[in-house]
Amino acid sequence: MATQLYAGTLTDFNDSMAQAIEDALNALSGPLPTAPQQVVDDRRKLFIAIAQGVISHLASKQAALQIDFHVGPIHVKTNPAIQVRT
Repeated sequence: MATQLYAGTLTDFNDSMAQAIEDALNALSGPLPTAPQQVVDDRRKLFIAIAQGVISHLASKQAALQIDFHVGPIHVKTNPAIQVRT
């Protein structure tokens, strides 16, 4: 089965696009606050919303994504299918 894109939720945050966004910000800015919990939840809601928007946009524009394979004289173009986990 193909890997599925997953935005994340507050209760299922691990291995999500939102967690990847949080990890990237953590790497750029240093450790993010881990308390109070309301601050963490509000930040994660923002990351989840961004991830949902990115995934929704990609899923609705799948025809715009194209992969070109060049192997010697063989040239193949294909459009990937985006799998979204809800």
